Amino acid sequence: MARRRARRRPPGRRRPPPRSPAPVAAERTEVAAAAAPERPDKVAIPDSITVSDLAGQINMSGAELIGELFKQGISANLNAPLDFETASLMLADLGVEAELAESAPDPEEDREDDIPEPDGERGARPAVVTVMGHVDHGKTTLLDTIRKTDVANQEAGGITQSIGAYQVEVDGRSLTFIDTPGHAAFTQMRARGAGVTDIVVLVVAADDGVMPETRDAIGHALAADVKIIVAVNKIDLEAANVMRTLAALADAGLQVEQLGGDVTSVEVSALTGQGVEELLELVLLTADLDPPQARLSGPARATVLETRLDRSLGPVATVLITGGVLSVGDPFVLDASAGKVRVLVDPRGNRVRSASASMAVEVVGLKEIPVPGQTLYAVESDKQARGIAQVRRGAQARAQARNSLANQLSLEQLAQQLSQGRVQQVDLVIKAETEGAAQATVQAVESLSTELVRVNVVFQGVGAITENDINLATAASAIVLGFGVQASANAGALADQNGVQIRQYSIIYELIEDVEKTLAGRLQPELVEIIDGRLEVRGVFRTERSLKIFGGMVTEGQMADGAQVRHFREEELIQTGRISALQRFQDRVNSVAAGFECGLSANLRRVVRIGDVIEAFHEEEQLPG
Repeated sequence: MARRRARRRPPGRRRPPPRSPAPVAAERTEVAAAAAPERPDKVAIPDSITVSDLAGQINMSGAELIGELFKQGISANLNAPLDFETASLMLADLGVEAELAESAPDPEEDREDDIPEPDGERGARPAVVTVMGHVDHGKTTLLDTIRKTDVANQEAGGITQSIGAYQVEVDGRSLTFIDTPGHAAFTQMRARGAGVTDIVVLVVAADDGVMPETRDAIGHALAADVKIIVAVNKIDLEAANVMRTLAALADAGLQVEQLGGDVTSVEVSALTGQGVEELLELVLLTADLDPPQARLSGPARATVLETRLDRSLGPVATVLITGGVLSVGDPFVLDASAGKVRVLVDPRGNRVRSASASMAVEVVGLKEIPVPGQTLYAVESDKQARGIAQVRRGAQARAQARNSLANQLSLEQLAQQLSQGRVQQVDLVIKAETEGAAQATVQAVESLSTELVRVNVVFQGVGAITENDINLATAASAIVLGFGVQASANAGALADQNGVQIRQYSIIYELIEDVEKTLAGRLQPELVEIIDGRLEVRGVFRTERSLKIFGGMVTEGQMADGAQVRHFREEELIQTGRISALQRFQDRVNSVAAGFECGLSANLRRVVRIGDVIEAFHEEEQLPG
């Protein structure tokens, strides 16, 4: 067995006295306190920061910070991103003020739009004219007259459902016209039209005047800082009143020259053609005041006006060339997707080899459906297009990660409210003919959400309603809305089999009205008290245990025989009861209106005094909100 050897103390040395443990602990505490850095009063953080990095900035352990987040209902790990709003609210609870830091540019993110403007000769280009206005004020008919086509007759309900771009020749000069929808749901599409235009022709019906969509169009045109021409349409109608219309425009912030302003106007009848030539001359004169220019050669830049999904061609985008020349075979970047131009189609349906500035063409060769308003960049090579697209996808992924935590929190809160029955939800699958129409439809139905009933768009897409859409709707218990599209035979059969509703529309406001009715149907009616009238007591004639007879003046509403009543004294509720009889002079009456005196008997147990107030009311079921 191993033996332990004792160490011998050198001669002359004494054992030191034992140290008290208390001072040691105190010393350690003091050292730890001195070593622990203080929490700052103020920190500068970027718009997105991980839990770990934030903990380091405020001299706190990651575990402690995760605990603080958990107290606020946020489940996170050290690598979870926090947006600035979430982080600043949490820091405020810790007594730390947060400010947004000026973040250094990310080299990769700098590269995402690092597509230099190509060299090329600049010169005059055709003016781009956007036609705006309210529903049924005659925009499409006016364009139909200009183009000498019959497009106007094909529009459902008299409303243009997608942006159309057309190039016409006027006195040997080209003009590009963009037609925008008139309904309020298509605000985004009108805004995009104003963003790419040189001149706005605002069509206002002389018999109808300024409407909400007219004001909206004026706002877009003024915000775009473009020249505006007012076309007062429908002057052939008996109800037309041009001066009243111009005065209403002035009230809306658009003053024409006739009323001392600087906006030109012309009276037209799109139906008969009266004044249309004068309008076109005015457009050309306006364009000559500041001739539009663009780069006439080199790789193209183009703005996406509209998109659709073609069964045989795939995603198709209508674009307006803003500079350079777009040719068949050109590689391009559109958002985070690379592609190559396979086919170009002009507004007349003809295939063309190339398109220059101010021309509108359909582009075939996209891999994904773009969002209207995005820019198409033609580049030198397929390799360059793929590289730029890859960098953009990475930037989008990082942005999505930054927002994921905040989105997760809002969804968790919604789920909790749904489970507790505080919020009803209507799930929808939306399919539309074009991407722009799909976006506008989603925006319109989501705007109908209230605190009590919420619209949840499970999926939005472009093209016909398919079996996949029905399967998705089945899983989500959703309603399928088709706007300007049909359901395939197989999809219809599957919907019948699974009990899925398919609703199809060609008019946007019919879709909106239908969704409003659906939302109302999800709400449970609640019992609401309606105040019918008030009476001031001016005389008390008889007081029995459960019957009081008194008289007074009806000050508000009316008092009715048999009505439920509340008895107030100096705004304090004394009791409730019911009127058993109502009398004017010697006659029994059914009701007495405000401003008249009456006598009444009521089933009230407590004493009624002069100066008290009797309030009549009834209850009825109403939908909340």
